[in-house]
Amino acid sequence: MSGTGPLQGLRVLALEQAVAAPLCSRHLADLGADVIKVERPDGGDFARDYDTFVDGVASHFVWLNYGKRSVALDLKSTEGAAALRRLLTEADVFISNLSPGAVERIVSEQELAEINPRLITCQISGYGPDGPYRERKAFDLLVQGEAGVTANTGTPDVPAKPGVSLADLGGGIYAATAILAALHSRDATGVGERIHVSMFDVLVEWMSPLLLAHKEGGVDIEPAGTRHATITPYGPFVAADGVTVNVAVQNDRQWRLLCEVLGLDDMAGDDRLEKNSGRLAHRDEVEGAVASAVRGQTSGALAAAFDRAGIPWGRLNRTADVVAHPQLVAEHRWRPVQLPHGATATVVAPPFRFADHRAQEVPRVPALGEHTGEGFHARTREHSHG
Repeated sequence: MSGTGPLQGLRVLALEQAVAAPLCSRHLADLGADVIKVERPDGGDFARDYDTFVDGVASHFVWLNYGKRSVALDLKSTEGAAALRRLLTEADVFISNLSPGAVERIVSEQELAEINPRLITCQISGYGPDGPYRERKAFDLLVQGEAGVTANTGTPDVPAKPGVSLADLGGGIYAATAILAALHSRDATGVGERIHVSMFDVLVEWMSPLLLAHKEGGVDIEPAGTRHATITPYGPFVAADGVTVNVAVQNDRQWRLLCEVLGLDDMAGDDRLEKNSGRLAHRDEVEGAVASAVRGQTSGALAAAFDRAGIPWGRLNRTADVVAHPQLVAEHRWRPVQLPHGATATVVAPPFRFADHRAQEVPRVPALGEHTGEGFHARTREHSHG
């Protein structure tokens, strides 16, 4: 199933479900690895049943699992556990994100080391291997709440969960990064690494500016909805034609340029507003003036003026706008995949762009257990990984 990416010849065994580990392993497949997804025979990855939006197949499952092979194993049976161990003898990487303790009940760390000393294992959990929360089941909503992300999104009165699963996505991306580092380490040592990525740790890492402001500075920064909590003007403004335009002033020079374009000459010369700290102290006045000026021009006129002046701006697009986004169209960022029943759908191409490697032409989303029983032992390593 692998293409000709930089990880061609690498075999990944993924005992996974939902989002975090499937995203990690799919990115490894994007990079050329042969990914074998191990699923329960009675339904498989529960993300298969999230919805039926893609010609009867769940959108999450299509997105996260094309380009993989699926093997159905009853890991509670002696035969299924033995089959998993056989697969592990030939794997380079073993990824899992099952409930706490589930993998250890099937195969211990000591057994893994004996089965395959070169194996890199990566476990993704909610809260980590130790501590009072280690046994907790963790879904994205719960981890976002515990890490303070939800309370710092939206407004003080109305917290909001971001529209994408940040804990899952961050966990998967950090896991992929750690695995690549472990592969490099194995080239030198010949021995695999044991990796653990906690989704809670990932989000707390991303919360660091807010946490540091409180812990070191004694400052609680209130969430600002679609605006920036500590920079202004930095947020959405509605033009005369009703189109919402995001303006993102990051420095004092851009502030002066914005004032020039919008005709805010008095504000440009106001010493109180010269620095962001001053603009933040007079936030309502600044944002009110910008909003009033933006309302006086169409979005097209604003776009042209902002581009000429070099002012950072963008549109507040809805899902339908993104599907037809001119950047995606111009760069041919939609690619076909084959669904389990043979029909074709299109997905966004992976963000990795390599000049000298070709991706799978039409990767397939596997049916449950589609590749069970295939011979996985014989393989050619066209790319050395130590």
